[in-house]
Amino acid sequence: MRDSASSISSSFLGTFDRMTSHNDNANTLLIFDLDGTLNRTEATFIPTMRAAYADHGIPYAGDDAILNMVGETFPDFLDWLIAQGFPADADALAEEIAKYEFQTIAQFGQLYPGVIETLRDLKKQGYTLAICTNGDVPYASAVLGKFDLMSVFDGIKTFGDSQQTKTEMIAELLEQFQPTHAFMIGDRYHDFVAGKASGCTVVATTYGFAADGEADEVDVLLDDFADLPGVIAQVVNA
Repeated sequence: MRDSASSISSSFLGTFDRMTSHNDNANTLLIFDLDGTLNRTEATFIPTMRAAYADHGIPYAGDDAILNMVGETFPDFLDWLIAQGFPADADALAEEIAKYEFQTIAQFGQLYPGVIETLRDLKKQGYTLAICTNGDVPYASAVLGKFDLMSVFDGIKTFGDSQQTKTEMIAELLEQFQPTHAFMIGDRYHDFVAGKASGCTVVATTYGFAADGEADEVDVLLDDFADLPGVIAQVVNA
């Protein structure tokens, strides 16, 4: 009888510990950039822009120049294109590019290795997950929806729908979720500056689109997305 009670007690304590850990994790907010962090943007953005340049008969700026614009706001990207000879109607140009890109996302969209499994695992562990991107909701939905990941995120903030800086978007997420710990995980200086200004632990993905020196002031460099849970646990438990 005593052995049975001991077994029940141990089982209960194990369940209680898991529930407590899950609840504690909910107080940790993980804010993710999209392009260069989760989304392998070059898989779709390069074919999209090659087609757009060809359709307008404009000499292609080159893959490196295009990828260097990843992470900038879309209005800034459109201004950059218009300066090269694209039509000055920014709204029509945006619609044309979006049409190309949604087609290529559906056909060729890719996430970085380990992203799907790691995000689902973090969600299962009870962490609060959010997106903060200089894209817009239709774009984020196309990328994440292709991999059935929309439900993983508790909040989505986009420049395209708010016209806010990343610092402003992060501030709103912090106000909404009131976390004990907050992380900004991204690949460009927009992410790093905004994360630092908001008091987040800043994690830079080294496989993204940052230029040399952009990530010099971050807290953690992340080579493999699958290592993120360990990084989070180490920081939170320090």
